[in-house]
Amino acid sequence: MLNLAVILLSILLQILAAGFGMRISRTAGRPFAWFLLSLALVLMAARRLFVLVEVLEQGVPVPVLPNEVLGLVISALMLSGVLLIRGIFRSKEVQAARLEEARAEARAEADKLGAVMTATPVPLWIAEGPDCRLIQGNPAAWSLLRTPGPQDQGPSAPFVWPAHAVLQQGGVELRRDDHPIQRAAVRGEEVRGRALDLVFEDGSLRHVTAYATPLRDRQERVHGAVCCLVDVTEIRRAEEALAKSQKMESLGMLAGGLAHDFNNIFQMMVANLEMAAAAAPAHSRTLVYLQRLRGGLDRATGLSRDILHCSGGDLRRPEPWELSALVSECLDRIGVPAIRDLAKDLPKVLVDPVLLGRVVEGLLANAEDASTGPGLQAAGTIRVRTYVRHVGAGDLALGHWPDPLEPGPYAVLEVADQGHGIEPATLPKIFDPFFSTRDLGRGLGLAAALGIIRGHRGGIQVESIPGVGSVFRIHLPCPEGQVLSHVPKGERGSGRRLVLLADDEADLCDVLAEMLRDWFGLEVVTATDGLEALELFRQRPEAFDLVILDATMPRMGGVEAFQAMRTLRPHLPGILSSGYALPVSREQAVAQGFVDFLKKPFTSAELELLVDRAMGAKAK
Repeated sequence: MLNLAVILLSILLQILAAGFGMRISRTAGRPFAWFLLSLALVLMAARRLFVLVEVLEQGVPVPVLPNEVLGLVISALMLSGVLLIRGIFRSKEVQAARLEEARAEARAEADKLGAVMTATPVPLWIAEGPDCRLIQGNPAAWSLLRTPGPQDQGPSAPFVWPAHAVLQQGGVELRRDDHPIQRAAVRGEEVRGRALDLVFEDGSLRHVTAYATPLRDRQERVHGAVCCLVDVTEIRRAEEALAKSQKMESLGMLAGGLAHDFNNIFQMMVANLEMAAAAAPAHSRTLVYLQRLRGGLDRATGLSRDILHCSGGDLRRPEPWELSALVSECLDRIGVPAIRDLAKDLPKVLVDPVLLGRVVEGLLANAEDASTGPGLQAAGTIRVRTYVRHVGAGDLALGHWPDPLEPGPYAVLEVADQGHGIEPATLPKIFDPFFSTRDLGRGLGLAAALGIIRGHRGGIQVESIPGVGSVFRIHLPCPEGQVLSHVPKGERGSGRRLVLLADDEADLCDVLAEMLRDWFGLEVVTATDGLEALELFRQRPEAFDLVILDATMPRMGGVEAFQAMRTLRPHLPGILSSGYALPVSREQAVAQGFVDFLKKPFTSAELELLVDRAMGAKAK
């Protein structure tokens, strides 16, 4: 009976092993191999059944057969091996499930990080390698750099810093390895609150504060970095505006005290001086002394009044005035020689004529001083214009505006000189009280003018080129419902016309190009000689509205280049300039097809006159 039990137990163990083998095939893969293994176990069990039948037919032997015991042991070992393998695969299955769960969690975290980066308005970059070549950025980052980003190349595409933007600190461009993200990813440095300037090729600038943190693995090795550039341009402007507002508020409080106390004292002094003058003998020396005292008192009264003007106070009831008529009266009264270009059909503006007259007088006095100061061989031309313009967001980005101005229609007074000009670093300071470029200032000057215009809800725009001159534009709001009826000559339509300028003197070429752009509203392409100008013209002959060529240049002169251009475009308008001109040069230039001739040195007024004439010739 013992042999029978051993055989039955062996068969049972083999069947169990086959069953577990089939279950393992569901999770372990390769089901055909496990099917063959299970089939072999089943066949072995069938063979044991066949042995059991033979034993029953021949009679069950009493002693235990060794081969049956060995078969039981083998069956047990096979079952144990299958169970062990099943445990291993079950452990692998658990690990695979955990790994898939971890992957799902990682994908969820990556999605959350992507959503956070997309939603945050702060520019962020993640460097995924210590060489900083693989960078992922959010939309705010690419928007700050004015580039679409590597969207077509995947989130880990090689990043190339855009060529149209540079990072600067203190006006010096940063080297590539000194960028915040490079310092964090390569050197492992922490960057906190580093003030930088992001400068674009069009000259626009954004103030940014840089933060960067290195990414480290468990061995503290740097494998990337996270960088953030916070755009603080508007904050800087707001801080400057707040500081200016606080300064003007303090000045206004001081002005109020002056108006109450000092004016009473001045009035008492004036009355006593008049009485003393009346009591003094007709030819007494005392009258001379009293007149001197009266002059000093008048200056003190004017200083007090200027301080009131700086704060926007002392504005009497405004009256409707035609700006050109008011400016013409001021010019006649003070006698400053100036070229007048005063529009006759401007809408009336609400102004205090006395205070606005003081502004006009001050601007003309400054223009006269700038045009006849030391270092100038002769007095420059002063040009005074009035016109109407619609100020837009693009206009507010040009020149210097000490105060923000609401977009809209404005009557404009423009005073331009050809003096020394104002350095860019000095320009923001000219409206500070008592600031002066002279050794000794002479009062509040432009600060008072700004206060008066601010009191009229207007604004001032200043453009200046060192060595060329300055332009001051006073903007006074037009009453609602008024129709813009006049456009100045300098504003030649909504589209900016294109001028090709060629001169072998690089500095002169740059100054003339800047004048044509900033003062006359033209687009300019420059060339260093006639051959380069001709090559530029051949690329797009119909694009240029005017060419201005120097007569004598290396490789090819202006006349030869212009003749070649006229073969491509017969009616092209051109202006010829030269410093070696003879009296007949204009006739010679006209004979060669030029509209006119410019004799060096020429003034901006002469240049503007010829440009207007050439543009008019093109329009015909």
